Amino acid sequence: MCHRGRAARTVPRGPVDPAPFRDHPGEEFIFVHEGQAELILPSRTIALDPGDCAYFKATTPQKLRSLGTRRAAVLLLVSSDYDTPDGARPPHSRLP
Repeated sequence: MCHRGRAARTVPRGPVDPAPFRDHPGEEFIFVHEGQAELILPSRTIALDPGDCAYFKATTPQKLRSLGTRRAAVLLLVSSDYDTPDGARPPHSRLP
Protein backbone atom coordinates (compact mmCIF):
# COMPACT_ATOMS: atom_id res chain seq x y z
CA MET A 1 0.00 0.00 0.00
CA CYS A 2 1.33 3.44 -0.88
CA HIS A 3 0.11 6.42 1.03
CA ARG A 4 2.49 9.21 0.14
CA GLY A 5 2.39 10.52 -3.40
CA ARG A 6 1.82 13.92 -4.99
CA ALA A 7 -11.02 15.46 -8.76
CA ALA A 8 -13.63 13.54 -8.80
CA ARG A 9 -15.55 12.78 -5.69
CA THR A 10 -16.18 14.47 -2.37
CA VAL A 11 -16.11 12.38 0.78
CA PRO A 12 -18.49 13.05 3.69
CA ARG A 13 -16.95 14.45 6.86
CA GLY A 14 -17.76 13.77 10.47
CA PRO A 15 -17.66 10.77 12.77
CA VAL A 16 -16.93 7.30 11.47
CA ASP A 17 -20.02 6.00 9.71
CA PRO A 18 -21.61 3.08 11.59
CA ALA A 19 -22.18 1.37 8.22
CA PRO A 20 -20.19 -1.82 7.72
CA PHE A 21 -16.83 -1.86 5.99
CA ARG A 22 -17.02 -2.37 2.22
CA ASP A 23 -15.01 -4.81 0.16
CA HIS A 24 -15.24 -6.30 -3.33
CA PRO A 25 -13.09 -8.10 -5.89
CA GLY A 26 -10.43 -5.99 -7.59
CA GLU A 27 -8.15 -3.12 -6.64
CA GLU A 28 -8.63 0.52 -5.57
CA PHE A 29 -6.55 3.66 -5.94
CA ILE A 30 -7.41 6.82 -3.98
CA PHE A 31 -5.79 10.20 -4.69
CA VAL A 32 -6.62 13.20 -2.48
CA HIS A 33 -6.98 16.31 -4.63
CA GLU A 34 -8.22 18.75 -1.95
CA GLY A 35 -8.85 18.59 1.78
CA GLN A 36 -7.95 15.72 4.08
CA ALA A 37 -9.31 12.19 4.04
CA GLU A 38 -9.00 9.17 6.28
CA LEU A 39 -8.84 5.63 4.96
CA ILE A 40 -10.19 3.32 7.66
CA LEU A 41 -9.13 -0.33 7.57
CA PRO A 42 -9.88 -2.97 10.22
CA SER A 43 -6.25 -2.96 11.40
CA ARG A 44 -5.41 0.78 11.15
CA THR A 45 -6.38 4.19 9.84
CA ILE A 46 -4.36 6.27 7.40
CA ALA A 47 -4.68 10.07 7.22
CA LEU A 48 -4.32 11.38 3.66
CA ASP A 49 -3.45 14.99 2.79
CA PRO A 50 -3.65 16.71 -0.62
CA GLY A 51 -1.31 14.87 -2.98
CA ASP A 52 -1.37 11.64 -0.96
CA CYS A 53 -2.57 8.37 -2.42
CA ALA A 54 -3.44 4.84 -1.36
CA TYR A 55 -3.45 1.69 -3.50
CA PHE A 56 -4.78 -1.62 -2.17
CA LYS A 57 -6.61 -4.84 -2.95
CA ALA A 58 -10.31 -4.04 -2.75
CA THR A 59 -10.92 -7.30 -0.89
CA THR A 60 -9.46 -5.40 2.11
CA PRO A 61 -12.48 -4.12 4.08
CA GLN A 62 -12.42 -0.31 4.02
CA LYS A 63 -14.20 2.99 4.70
CA LEU A 64 -13.25 6.50 3.59
CA ARG A 65 -14.20 9.81 5.22
CA SER A 66 -13.17 13.47 5.19
CA LEU A 67 -11.23 15.05 8.03
CA GLY A 68 -11.30 18.73 8.88
CA THR A 69 -13.98 21.32 8.27
CA ARG A 70 -14.71 20.66 4.59
CA ARG A 71 -15.29 17.69 2.34
CA ALA A 72 -12.25 16.18 0.68
CA ALA A 73 -12.13 15.91 -3.12
CA VAL A 74 -10.68 12.56 -4.13
CA LEU A 75 -10.08 10.62 -7.30
CA LEU A 76 -11.19 7.04 -6.76
CA LEU A 77 -10.23 4.40 -9.35
CA VAL A 78 -11.68 0.92 -9.00
CA SER A 79 -10.77 -2.12 -11.10
CA SER A 80 -12.40 -5.51 -11.03
CA ASP A 81 -11.02 -9.03 -11.17
CA TYR A 82 -13.72 -10.08 -13.62
CA ASP A 83 -11.38 -10.37 -16.60
CA THR A 84 -10.91 -14.12 -16.45
CA PRO A 85 -10.22 -16.24 -19.56
CA ASP A 86 -13.60 -17.97 -19.38
CA GLY A 87 -15.48 -14.77 -18.44
CA ALA A 88 -16.63 -16.25 -15.14
CA ARG A 89 -17.22 -13.89 -12.26
CA PRO A 90 -15.67 -14.81 -8.95
CA PRO A 91 -18.23 -15.53 -6.23
CA HIS A 92 -18.72 -12.76 -3.70
CA SER A 93 -21.43 -12.73 -1.06
CA ARG A 94 -21.86 -8.92 -0.90
CA LEU A 95 -22.34 -8.21 -4.60
CA PRO A 96 -25.60 -8.71 -6.52
